[in-house]
Amino acid sequence: MPSEATAQENVFQIGRHVEPAFSAIIVGRDSMSGGLLADALVRDLGCEAVAVRSSNLLQVLETRDTNLVIISSDINTTIGAGFDLSNAISSAHPKIPIIILLDLPTHEAVINAFRSGARGVFSRHESMDQFIACVQHVRKGAIWAGGEETKFILEVFKNIPAPMALTEDNSSTLTARELQVVRCAATGKTNKVIAGELGLSEHTVKNYLFRAFEKLGVSSRVELLFYLTIRGHSLGPLGRSKRATNAAE
Repeated sequence: MPSEATAQENVFQIGRHVEPAFSAIIVGRDSMSGGLLADALVRDLGCEAVAVRSSNLLQVLETRDTNLVIISSDINTTIGAGFDLSNAISSAHPKIPIIILLDLPTHEAVINAFRSGARGVFSRHESMDQFIACVQHVRKGAIWAGGEETKFILEVFKNIPAPMALTEDNSSTLTARELQVVRCAATGKTNKVIAGELGLSEHTVKNYLFRAFEKLGVSSRVELLFYLTIRGHSLGPLGRSKRATNAAE
């Protein structure tokens, strides 16, 4: 286990606030770009932001409490290196949300970003105000994609076979509690929030989601949000849901 002192030697730039709202780690295209983004987050959000080398990210995550990771898709002139790094972080620390910064938001890049575990994609062509908004939304559990990026995602989901519709006729495949949990998850609520609202443990919520979505033949929270957008369906009262897709986190 690396020591905290060793990890801190690998930090390019650290911004601190007396009472930081949250802690973020950034892997930029290079040390300068990472440092500039850290400065912006500290200045605009009053958080603690750290810019690190890609090779040291996992090490630093072991020694620091982190609420958000921001990774450039291209690192040190290596195109797509950020996707592999995101995959590694998503596997080792699945509860930490990830934003991937794209130099060029192509169809392939956007899809690869979400497949690698990102909860937000952000184009460098967008404004700093939009970047701050992206950070605020993702760290609170939302999914973020700009207008152009969203078009690519919608195209993908249009080609995904429709999952089973939740209607009065077939909602009996789910128990009342499973359907209740699905409805909460479909609004973007995290397992922790759902657990608090329903008086359950996070582990129990996760189990309900796994069982429910196995029955429905669906896979991910991202698919849920975009599928509902595409089909124009919403979740009504318990027992009257239209369509839903989701996954346990």
